[in-house]
Amino acid sequence: MNIDLSNMDMDDGQGERLLRDAFKQSIESMEGSKGQIFQIYENTKEDVESTRTMLKELKEQTRKLQDEVDDLVRLEQKEKQKLVQVSGNFSNYSEDRIRASYEAVKTVQVKLAIAKEKEYQTRRQRDRLELRLYSMEKTLHMAETLATKLGSVIGYLTSQLSDVVTQMEIVSKNKFLGMQIIKAQENERLRVSREIHDGPAQEMVNLIYQASVVERLVDTRPNEAKANLQELRRQIRTCLADVRQIIFDMRPMTLDDLGLIPALRQLTKKLAEREVLNADLQIDGKEYKFDNHVEVTIFRMVQEALNNVHRHAGTDSAVVRMLFTADHLAIMVSDQGKGFDVDELAEERRNPSGDGHFGVIGMEERARIIGANISISSEPGKGTRVNIKMPYPQPR
Repeated sequence: MNIDLSNMDMDDGQGERLLRDAFKQSIESMEGSKGQIFQIYENTKEDVESTRTMLKELKEQTRKLQDEVDDLVRLEQKEKQKLVQVSGNFSNYSEDRIRASYEAVKTVQVKLAIAKEKEYQTRRQRDRLELRLYSMEKTLHMAETLATKLGSVIGYLTSQLSDVVTQMEIVSKNKFLGMQIIKAQENERLRVSREIHDGPAQEMVNLIYQASVVERLVDTRPNEAKANLQELRRQIRTCLADVRQIIFDMRPMTLDDLGLIPALRQLTKKLAEREVLNADLQIDGKEYKFDNHVEVTIFRMVQEALNNVHRHAGTDSAVVRMLFTADHLAIMVSDQGKGFDVDELAEERRNPSGDGHFGVIGMEERARIIGANISISSEPGKGTRVNIKMPYPQPR
């Protein structure tokens, strides 16, 4: 999908329409991928139903063969009794009558052997089909779960992209900021699409292949099939972890459920687990509960500040200190990295072509929207500090 965002010298309505069209194309593309996954699920479901029908028929056939074997066993006993009677009174029966008794027993025994073999083979086929059905049902459940998770990811993406359109309408009079937001969102969409493509999408393709391998092995090499199922389970867990990480990056559930501080603790924990950044989170004072949209904005500012440390500071550690005072929340994100010249940052803000510090501009815009103050201090070789002051809306 090719979207030309290079020419933004147009009225605000055209820019908004272009952005909506770009978002619509992205969502339609992802929805198409989701449709393909559900088609795979439906095909697997049809195979399961077909296998269930075959298994039902085999069970009925096995029952009939078992009845036939039982009948032949009784008939064999009956013919043997006749033979014993004939043999015991040899002088009273003709040679043809004796031969007929022997032949009758032999014929029944042959039929019984054939029936037992057929019953054995049918029962064995039934058992193999039951194992195959069990494996297919597990695969079907896995596919359904993965499809549902992917649908959730697309839902989050749709919601987030809709929020971006709303924000674009708010800042449409600021051409420079509007252009930078479009670039940032395009980069974010590219990042998310790459994460989905390189992570869950690729893993799901491999899962489908592994499932087909297991299906082929379950009849002939059950031990190897079991090992493959264990590997399949491990890959599914990895895929789910990737999906959860994408969901967290879009909007952490902890933020809505537990609030700002637990969400920031989870953020710093995940950054450390992924070996991205070691961020020491320090909390002082009694926590104040802001409105949800304010806490989301504060979270995004801290997240962007830590991202800037990772991308630009040349260090793998940072400190986030949050101080709840009587009338405001003070936040400081600091590092001992290489720093930069703040005068050059101010010059880049005035240069419409510069986008190297758009993360800083984004933090400043977020702070302005919620009524917070933000300041950045830095010197080359002496690290950087981002200070945020958010007043409480009313006295505590």
